[in-house]
Amino acid sequence: MILTRRLAMAAVLVAGAFLPSIASAEAPMGDGGTVRLMSNPVGTQSYPPYVIDKFDLDEKYGFKLEVIPFTNPQAAVAALQSASIEAVVQDWISVARLRNQNIPVIGVAPFLAYVNTVLLPKDSTIASLADLKGKRLGTYTKTGFDWIILQAVAKQKYGFDLAKEVTLQEGAPSLLRGSLEQGQLDATLMYNSLTPDMILSGNAKLLMSIHDVVAELGLAEAPFLMYAMREDYAKANPQNAKAFVAAYQEAIDILLTNPEVWKEQGQNMKLAPEATEMFRENASKEFIKAFTPEMAGVLQETFKILLETAGPETMGMTAMPDAVFTLDYQP
Repeated sequence: MILTRRLAMAAVLVAGAFLPSIASAEAPMGDGGTVRLMSNPVGTQSYPPYVIDKFDLDEKYGFKLEVIPFTNPQAAVAALQSASIEAVVQDWISVARLRNQNIPVIGVAPFLAYVNTVLLPKDSTIASLADLKGKRLGTYTKTGFDWIILQAVAKQKYGFDLAKEVTLQEGAPSLLRGSLEQGQLDATLMYNSLTPDMILSGNAKLLMSIHDVVAELGLAEAPFLMYAMREDYAKANPQNAKAFVAAYQEAIDILLTNPEVWKEQGQNMKLAPEATEMFRENASKEFIKAFTPEMAGVLQETFKILLETAGPETMGMTAMPDAVFTLDYQP
């Protein structure tokens, strides 16, 4: 089932790469203003902005992209509230929470499906999620999708409360990597950008990907991460919003067809060439270029399952907002 879904998604993405370029049709043009994007500078998030800058796609579509690096989710929320940024990369659960808190942010373009992983020390005998009982587990956030979906699968498929059965350590991915490699953790959630280097170093091995965890629940494909924009800005500047999305979509086309830009950014991130190639192969399968109306229903169903299994306290909400994304700004 998992392989079939991945092949189907890959076929859609590859087919999309050979469609006529956005710019060859009636390309949206911004007003020349700046779109400030808050984005993680060292993970998969760094690749589209790198490509937009390298190929001057913002200039092509009539706006100026300014990338503001961040690693702290709270900093992004504060920036949105103070209107010091226009856009940010966020997971759909975070966007839903913000909208429920009357912070008007809306997804304008999808980014990635579920790409992160659960890693083990190289000599670990853990074979499944059930084997994590009584173990030390690392996570980069207790409120993010990856940790929540692990709890959901543990309850639904294995009949135990993961949160009560593990000793949880929360920290930055780099710290979790060190803790795993030094034997202080039995398993850890890990960003997909760091996973290849950890595996190729021989110090870690893969237990499962979050994509596989989602598939265990029988859920369809949907964007995990999306480009979210302040709703007031998008409504007041629809051409800039459309131009931003157009530049992003062309950047994805380039990433799907140009391995050299992966190598260049991999060098910037100080990844080994072999790790960059593994990263490219895995991440490029999970790009989602455009929203579809059906994705709203998938996210609603995903939310329902997570709420039933993880509970409202973990989810940080009891109901989905009216919407977490819009198709209004897709070219």
